[in-house]
Amino acid sequence: MSEKAKFETIIRATAYWQMRICDLMGCLARTHLRGGEVRFNLALHDGIERFLDQSAPWSGISGDYVVTLGPSSGAELGTNDRLPTLTASAGAFTRLWLGVRSATSLAVTDELSGPQELLRELDKVLLCLPDPEWDWDF
Repeated sequence: MSEKAKFETIIRATAYWQMRICDLMGCLARTHLRGGEVRFNLALHDGIERFLDQSAPWSGISGDYVVTLGPSSGAELGTNDRLPTLTASAGAFTRLWLGVRSATSLAVTDELSGPQELLRELDKVLLCLPDPEWDWDF
């Protein structure tokens, strides 16, 4: 409404970087945490799938996984009826895995949900992660 007006107001946002997990099993296999261990089912949905051609060799990371986070972390396809389930978008789970925000925070502000006890356990296990910095070299 104020474009080219005497008191024009413009808001611009720029993202210098964007992170996302593209290989869930590979990323978690290389994750080693000191804050204990938590196991859970992960129902992961990846919004990028709708933009990819069906013949593409990579189709995102959507799926059902059994995840372990701890000194020896990992993910395997499937579910375990004895474990609680975390539901998340690829972006929200990436933010959790990087330590951008706690599980209890992401459950309020992002596409991540699960039982409160699981969210609290994830907060404890991931507490040791440093704040991510945009200039990290991988």
